[in-house]
Amino acid sequence: MNTENKAPAVGRKKKLHIEFLRALCIWLVMFTHTSTAGFSLFINRPASFFYPLYLAVPFLVKTAVPIFFMISGALLLGKEEPVSKIWKKRIWRFLQVIFVFSFINYVWFYHNLPLSIPGHIAKFFTMLYTSDLATAYYFLYIYISFLLMLPVWRKLVKAMDENLYLYLIGLNLFFVGLVPVISFLIFKGSAEMNYFLNPLLAVSEPTFYFLMGYWIENVLPESWLTKRNLVKLGMAALLGTCVAGTMTWYHGVVAGGMTEAISERFYDSFLFLNTAFLFCTCRWWFSNHHVSEKAARALVFFGSMSFGVMLFEEITRNLTHVIYTHVLLKYMYRIPFIDAVIWICIAYALGVVITWGIKKIPYFERLI
Repeated sequence: MNTENKAPAVGRKKKLHIEFLRALCIWLVMFTHTSTAGFSLFINRPASFFYPLYLAVPFLVKTAVPIFFMISGALLLGKEEPVSKIWKKRIWRFLQVIFVFSFINYVWFYHNLPLSIPGHIAKFFTMLYTSDLATAYYFLYIYISFLLMLPVWRKLVKAMDENLYLYLIGLNLFFVGLVPVISFLIFKGSAEMNYFLNPLLAVSEPTFYFLMGYWIENVLPESWLTKRNLVKLGMAALLGTCVAGTMTWYHGVVAGGMTEAISERFYDSFLFLNTAFLFCTCRWWFSNHHVSEKAARALVFFGSMSFGVMLFEEITRNLTHVIYTHVLLKYMYRIPFIDAVIWICIAYALGVVITWGIKKIPYFERLI
């Protein structure tokens, strides 16, 4: 990194590209939950001039959750901690997060159910067990699984060399990217490869991204992050998006109509390319550009709010939905995609305010 582009003091304490990605990706997660109002608007607008753009949106927005996994891998896999500390410091914290915020969501969304107090208690713990209380909370359950396996993955990454990471990427691009495309072109959905043949079952998709985050952040040389290499990676990501988008459209043609279930078939195809491009580009940009003290503080602030925004996102979307339906759609009905973007920006801002307020309470400050 050039000496003249050194980050300000606050930026040296925090990795600014990580804080930027945190803030960005929670917005993308929230936008995912707009469904056909924005995220998969192409389903309802097949004749629109902007159909190709609408069709590309999901493949860009879906990078959010993998990047959250990558951030966790980047920050945690290189540390050394006894198993007891992982349980006391990390797993116990996330168990509290799941319980407390699931309870908040239950009270908000289900308090009017005609149930007795024992009935409410039974329903709450059933929904807590099945992770059905909030759309985004499945991430918390996956994260606890990651923490449980953290000692194993830390040993694994020490033994992996560059060739093994590239081999893992190759397996992902082949089995998650190419195989579904080739299979559908041949069988038109009437036959699928045996699921248990996929070798990535051994590590799972979340773990794949945990490992990739560690590799890109801690193993991939910074000298590789050049404009030339990023352009190549960006072109590969664009090509993957075009293939996956075309297959999504073709699936709708073969099925005789597009539905949300049909649209999701190729969302993960070549998703790694988009995810890696975004992560690598952010790491490169913040390593080679000066960031003012004010901008750095803003990034750290919004990054620190992101977890809380995610925990409240179901509630904030619910609260601001009336603005979307009664104001935005009423007065800006000709540009529905922009309506959805504005809606999520308002919900995001409300989430930041709520998180900032609740973190004034010492218990929640430590928790989130």
